[in-house]
Amino acid sequence: MKGKYNEYGPTLIRVFLGLLLLIPGISKLMNPAGITGLLTGIGFPIPVLFAWIVILGEIIFGVTIIIGWKVKYTAWPLAIILAVAVITVAIPNMNGNPINLLFHLQAIAGLISLTLTGSGMWSIDQLMKKR
Repeated sequence: MKGKYNEYGPTLIRVFLGLLLLIPGISKLMNPAGITGLLTGIGFPIPVLFAWIVILGEIIFGVTIIIGWKVKYTAWPLAIILAVAVITVAIPNMNGNPINLLFHLQAIAGLISLTLTGSGMWSIDQLMKKR
């Protein structure tokens, strides 16, 4: 049953997931050697290229999620980045503590949820529908 507040749920998920990805992306931008070293250490091919893909992906797509622009498409690259992080970093380094793994899985679930429900209130996607 649709209530008058149903559109606020996706809005909260959208804004906080966007921040959850944007802030680490900016942090990685301030020290790209950190992510490059991590990728080198786990044996990623062309680690510098993939480091910049992650950095720019988290920043650009994090912003698009926050503002609610093309969320059904921009959530997928972030979900892929997080899925790769789960497989290559979170699971191998779990050491009996699943918190990092659960964090990544929750973010993936939230991004998929946004692709299914839409971007919610106060989004560019919503404004474009009204035109």
